Amino acid sequence: MLNFKVRIYANGTNTRYNNGEGTPEEIISTYALSDIDFVKVLKAFYEIRPDLAG
Repeated sequence: MLNFKVRIYANGTNTRYNNGEGTPEEIISTYALSDIDFVKVLKAFYEIRPDLAG
């Protein structure tokens, strides 16, 4: 997946997380992504929201 698409998914995950739709992992799992892309989006999400990492 191209980097700009990873950022789009990560930003969408952040929006949905802020709306209380679930954990980042739950939200990302609703997207049709390969395992590798899942990890890329999750990493990008935690770069946006480092306060939730760890």
